[in-house]
Amino acid sequence: MSFNGNGLMELATELERQKESRLDVVVDSRNITAMPDQEGTVKLSIPTISDNVNYYTVYPMTDFAHSQVAAKTNIPKRYYDKMREGHPDLLALNINEWMPSKDRRLIRVLDGKVRAFLSDRYKILDNHDLLFQALGTFKDVGADIHKADLSPTNMYVKAIVPHTIEEIRAGDQVIPGVILRNSEVGDGAFRVDPFMLRLVCSNGMIGMRTLKRVHLGAQKEIGTIDWSDETKSAVDKGIWLQVRDTIRQTFDPEVFAKWVDQLRQGTEVEIENPSLAIDNVIENYSINQDMKTDLLNQFLKGGDSTQWGLANAVTAAAKYVESVDVQV
Repeated sequence: MSFNGNGLMELATELERQKESRLDVVVDSRNITAMPDQEGTVKLSIPTISDNVNYYTVYPMTDFAHSQVAAKTNIPKRYYDKMREGHPDLLALNINEWMPSKDRRLIRVLDGKVRAFLSDRYKILDNHDLLFQALGTFKDVGADIHKADLSPTNMYVKAIVPHTIEEIRAGDQVIPGVILRNSEVGDGAFRVDPFMLRLVCSNGMIGMRTLKRVHLGAQKEIGTIDWSDETKSAVDKGIWLQVRDTIRQTFDPEVFAKWVDQLRQGTEVEIENPSLAIDNVIENYSINQDMKTDLLNQFLKGGDSTQWGLANAVTAAAKYVESVDVQV
């Protein structure tokens, strides 16, 4: 789901709902059981503790959680998916057979589904906490929320400072922005990436200076996590300070001007072999090969045969990708 600046309250409300309704439990792997059901799916039976009483609950899994279970049990993903499509009994048997016995897992449940199957050392950085920590800094530097997206695996928040304007070349204006990316389910590291927004067509180009933090923390004890206590200890003040400093540096007019100066050089470098250049972009930035034709079309359509034109072709093509995670 996507939220523009006016929908920020809706995003905050949804994050608050998720924070209040989630269940997080650390489980000994020996107590996790995969179970086929009559609907042809495989669910996980996991123990939880309430009032010092152990009980088991059976939960379906999201697609992403299935991928994590496949990785943890070392079952090849293609084989895992084939069993999942028509052989749930065989899939459950394989999961139970290959689940590591000397291991503890952090299992995250939301809306009645297992959404993440993680190490018990996974450091939880809340989308809710991150958003409100960032909003304070955005206010300090005069930044506006440009767009926010919440996918099943990631939250993205884009902010811009509209009054800091630079020109790459005559009539081609850009303003500074920052993208915050966080995954509560282990789909990559927490990141803060500077980007610039091209005003002529609202394309966004991600910069090279980043803050990246892997979600790795202290080992957690077996049992349901009591968030009334955990939240206080999990909020790493050092991380929030780094987020604040990265945001402030990104929106520093002098820092932004230096970045623009570097990109101006690309307006003078002609690309002689567009197909080869696009192949290099795809390889270096891990872009799906299926996008090559779209990239080439956008490059030719833009009428700018320079490195700057290629950069804008990439961001233009991304606008037509349905997946938010791929767009960013």
